[in-house]
Amino acid sequence: MNQRERKNNGVLILVIGIVLVLCAVLAEIFIFSAKHKEKKTIATKKVTESKQQTSSNGNSKLETFAIFGVDSRSNQLGKGTRSDSIMVASVDHTTEKVRVVSVFRDSYVDIKGHGLDKVTHAHSYGGPDLAMDTLNRNFDLKIDHYITVNFGNVAEVVDDLGGIKMQVTSEEVKYINHYIDEINKVDKTHSAHITKAGTYQMDGTQAVAYSRIRYTTGGDYKRAERQRTVLMEIFEKAKTKGTTQLMGIVTKMIAKIDTNYATDDVTDLLSYMAQYTIDDSKAVPGKLWGGKIDGVWYAVPVTLENAAQDIHKYLYGQENYNVSNTVKEISDKIQQVKSTPNEEIEQ
Repeated sequence: MNQRERKNNGVLILVIGIVLVLCAVLAEIFIFSAKHKEKKTIATKKVTESKQQTSSNGNSKLETFAIFGVDSRSNQLGKGTRSDSIMVASVDHTTEKVRVVSVFRDSYVDIKGHGLDKVTHAHSYGGPDLAMDTLNRNFDLKIDHYITVNFGNVAEVVDDLGGIKMQVTSEEVKYINHYIDEINKVDKTHSAHITKAGTYQMDGTQAVAYSRIRYTTGGDYKRAERQRTVLMEIFEKAKTKGTTQLMGIVTKMIAKIDTNYATDDVTDLLSYMAQYTIDDSKAVPGKLWGGKIDGVWYAVPVTLENAAQDIHKYLYGQENYNVSNTVKEISDKIQQVKSTPNEEIEQ
């Protein structure tokens, strides 16, 4: 993996972190409005009746959409850029809870017109439309809305929030300073090294460096856990800030967001997500084989059927989901390429 790919891997916190900062701002606007109660009633009706997307389990109270994170210095958010972060968010308007599934970027899936490949490449081949289609076909989902975020300035977002509190282990100390030095050089920052295990109030450079650590026990999979931990800290810190400060952050970030939601729809969605609770987050595939096929490293689901079932159980509470024939066919095709009876990695 080259240096650019390593730099792209800290994206889980970037995507949802930026989205949740936007959520917090919109929630503050609603709270301080003299007509807050009336607007809330109207927005709730629109969300639950006309704007939400019915989830794949047929529950009209659930809204499911995709979040793609890209790293584009030219602010190219569509075709031609890989989605280095891929998430599926389920918003339950009854319980007012949000659940998020992160799909490993190197997951071996079927991309229409391109065959078996890394799921991250779907966005590059055909933009968000092909990326959504790939998620739908491989995991039996019904996603037709997305939010794409350019996460290049996440360190600045963390700094604007006043930093976040993170705990660092002795094993992580061995690696974090390499990433701090790298980001300091590229972004012209001067963040300090982390010298020993402990709890730190991290600035943006340190937080992004922490999220990029990958060579400890657990490798990429432990890194995904770090990203989710940082995500929650960003979310909690954003909720403590006032409207004026958060509006300034949004002003910096808004140009890096693309979506096929109508403006009013995404405003309603984000404002209510800000008031809901992020119930949990999960990464899939839960079981995979990590290794090279024809010289390229992939995360091969063991099996794709199981991964689809895991997503449905986690997002929608479906204990014994029966996958479609399409998923079964793709899963069989994957297993014909790489059978993984003895080399599984369980998350």
